[in-house]
Parts: sequence; C-alpha cells; structure tokens
Amino acid sequence: MPRRRMITPHPSITGMAAGFSLVDDLNKNDVVGQLLAGNASAALNQLSTNAQFLVKDTDGRKALVQAVGIAAIGAWARKALPATKIGGTKFYFKI
Repeated sequence: MPRRRMITPHPSITGMAAGFSLVDDLNKNDVVGQLLAGNASAALNQLSTNAQFLVKDTDGRKALVQAVGIAAIGAWARKALPATKIGGTKFYFKI
C-alpha cells in the first residue's frame, strides 16, 4: 500500500478555522441565543465584554495575532497563486 503524502491545507481553510475559533470565543455566554431571543441589548453588552476579555487575555491576544497572520498568508496565496482552486473535498492545486 503506498504511503499517503501529507499536504498543507490551503490558507483560506486555515483562515476560516481561525475565524471560527475567534467567533466561538466571542460567542461565550450564548450571545447569538440572546440575540435570537430578542434581547439585543444584553447580547451587545455580552459581545463587548467577550471582545474586551479576548484582547486582555494572553491566549486571546495570541489567537488574534495568529488569525491576522493566517489571513495575511491567505491573501498572499490568493494573489500569488491565482490558479489555486478548492472544490468539494479535492484540492486541484497542492501547496
């Protein structure tokens, strides 16, 4: 059986993962649930509290810096490698 080669995921995929991670951090204490329940004021207050905690916390700052770095790499990859396409579960171009 041939050995499977490891491939690096496309930067846009890792960028989306980083973004979803930050959204998860901002959604602590069910901000979206409060908003859907019609309590927009409480949801906005909780969202701002979560954002402040994310910036003040050491791990939160690391996550923000990593997300910005991954987004920058993704922007560079889209500009430098315009032929890179992702479709379904197949990579048409491997980085």
